[in-house]
Amino acid sequence: MLDVEQLIFENETLIKKVIFNLKIYRDIDEYMQVGRIALWQALQKFDETKGDFAMFAYMSVKYAIIRALSKANHVSEHELAVEEDVMIINSQQHHFITSNMEWPEWFEELNKDEQFLLIALYEKELSVKEIADNYRLNYETIKKRRQRLLSKLRGLLI
Repeated sequence: MLDVEQLIFENETLIKKVIFNLKIYRDIDEYMQVGRIALWQALQKFDETKGDFAMFAYMSVKYAIIRALSKANHVSEHELAVEEDVMIINSQQHHFITSNMEWPEWFEELNKDEQFLLIALYEKELSVKEIADNYRLNYETIKKRRQRLLSKLRGLLI
């Protein structure tokens, strides 16, 4: 049986190949570590009478990374991010948030930030990037808020 460190060192390219084939471009170090652990587990489980280790290792690494991706997607769908930054609308920007539309009664159930975002996106037709740039907020923050707003609206309208 090979030394585990040597095996992992020799198969780093295999792990990178799996990550590349799965088109993973974020958190690569995390998935490299998942691949290393999967490789170590494959070494523990491998039965030499059943075939070639290289294919067994490749499939073990691939499915471990797929499981990790699936788990990460599941968590991100159900997590509620707590954000430090708050949308502050000063008096110069107040004209922006005023709405000319007559909104349904569910509109009043939204907080001020959600109302602001809804007006900016759908009445003023600004993109998420434009909102982030105009109000000096993080693009990802506005994107998450938009997703939560849409989820809340689905809940209100059902």
